[in-house]
Amino acid sequence: MKSKPTPELSSPHLQEDGLQAFIEKRRSLRIPLFILEVKWRQYNKVFIGQMQNISIGGLFMSTEHSVQSGERFPIEFVLPDNKTKVSCTGEVTWTRLYASEGAGSEGIGIRFLDLDDRKMKAIGQWIRKQETEKKKHA
Repeated sequence: MKSKPTPELSSPHLQEDGLQAFIEKRRSLRIPLFILEVKWRQYNKVFIGQMQNISIGGLFMSTEHSVQSGERFPIEFVLPDNKTKVSCTGEVTWTRLYASEGAGSEGIGIRFLDLDDRKMKAIGQWIRKQETEKKKHA
């Protein structure tokens, strides 16, 4: 499994409808999430990983399960609001192996392929709410 370097994160203004996220790579604000389970099916097996961050265009998930860049499979998770269940097809866009120097979690970057507009908007609203709360407490 090849590891690709992670590009710098940027946080321009989110589009209300979230469609711009698919036009330009890594332009969406990412919010850290910890211990949020993501289920996915691959080769007739169900796997569970822990989501580390999310944007309206995709997520990063810690997992020791070996997958290759370009693989596609159904994923499912519930946002921390405990109301919004998200199910869609995810595509692995990059992988990261564990580095003994402590450079981050082993895992995979996943792009949402067929996320419906309503769920995309819900994710965007949740992210904006988290950013607002973060600024209040800064």
